[in-house]
Amino acid sequence: MKQNVSEQVADLGRQIVSFEGVEIIPKEIRHLLESNWRDQRVCEYLIENSEICRILCNNPANFEMLELVYFGRSIRGVTDGIDAMLSNSLSGQALRDRLVVVSDLVVTWLRNRPEKGTQVYDFGAGPGPYAIETLRKLGKVKNLRWRCVDLDQMALIIGRKRVRESGLDQIVSFEAGNFMSRDSYPASPVDQVDFGLMIGILCGMTCEDASECLSKVKPHFKPGGEIIAATLLTRSFEEDPRTYRMLCNVLGWQLRPKSLDEVRGVFETAGWQILNISSERADGKGQYAIVHAKLA
Repeated sequence: MKQNVSEQVADLGRQIVSFEGVEIIPKEIRHLLESNWRDQRVCEYLIENSEICRILCNNPANFEMLELVYFGRSIRGVTDGIDAMLSNSLSGQALRDRLVVVSDLVVTWLRNRPEKGTQVYDFGAGPGPYAIETLRKLGKVKNLRWRCVDLDQMALIIGRKRVRESGLDQIVSFEAGNFMSRDSYPASPVDQVDFGLMIGILCGMTCEDASECLSKVKPHFKPGGEIIAATLLTRSFEEDPRTYRMLCNVLGWQLRPKSLDEVRGVFETAGWQILNISSERADGKGQYAIVHAKLA
């Protein structure tokens, strides 16, 4: 897939973003962030003083940033100062709320299933926060198999350790793989899944690439299979430009937030029937579109 510069990030970069009152950042850096964010001093300051910024600069797909925002823990770095500012921003809260809302939706879906074997495929699962949170809420469960697939070996190691410690290792498994590759497709219909989760995967993709991704994963599903996917909306940049000025403009995270109409088009083009679109906020006006869809 194409790795172009995000138009949305470029548009944000042309705007003046106020950092007035953000005392955690030195005055000189605040002024540079407002409009002259390309100055090398800005990037150096953020990387030197923030574990979140170091993670994103090295690898935007790394699960460790979410560990900090979800749980306030880091494998190896600071969690105060700028990290606290970013974690406590509207966007940081949106990520935590997304975990709560999506896991609630999956619990509801699983409880409404008939008493028979159910298979869940967690696309790009990292260390499995959605599996663990969902099963914590669900409690006693029968005939469930939850597969967490990711390319990050460290995420898989941590995930396996956590499900062992939680007593979930007979339900949740972790495997390395590229879920869009033909090599990952089930060899038999028996191995196709009833339900999939795709959280955050589409956030950095163009509409075209997101539709292609959703098309490519269809062979993993049984006929009539369902998916819950969460992707970033344009509202995110509008309501929290400071966070995205630092993470996207300065550090180069090429997010591609979409309008609701674009999100609908992505799923429909890929051959999914949308059952519902919600958000991480009760009023429906959140930073994420949480899409529940069914194979058309």
